[in-house]
Amino acid sequence: MSIIDKSTQSTPRILLGSDKHRLVIPLRNVLLKARFTVDLGSDYRHAELLWGELRHDIVLLEVSHPRSIESAIATALRIKGRDPRQFIAYLTDSALESSGLTGDAILPRDPERLPRALREIMDSMFDPC
Repeated sequence: MSIIDKSTQSTPRILLGSDKHRLVIPLRNVLLKARFTVDLGSDYRHAELLWGELRHDIVLLEVSHPRSIESAIATALRIKGRDPRQFIAYLTDSALESSGLTGDAILPRDPERLPRALREIMDSMFDPC
């Protein structure tokens, strides 16, 4: 699901995946505190499996190191292959933003800025009907 219908769902389900599980736990906690519904994949492959079961509204792939880029992109491409409308964003630091990541968005990995960035995306995804 990539277009969120405001009338049927108050908060979209977010999938958060990373190849460094311990790095995304603080991000998950910040998102939960901001009242998002978040599922956490223990790695990119697990995140892809969770997505296949639950079809999250938003997929966030955390990329903390250049070595993670290829795996994150491969995961995003497999998900997009199954549902081209799926919204996928990468969470990264500014140093990796120009590293070849391609997707619907590249968002800050900064816990203070992430909830607001997600709310802005959600606002633009609401189905106007």
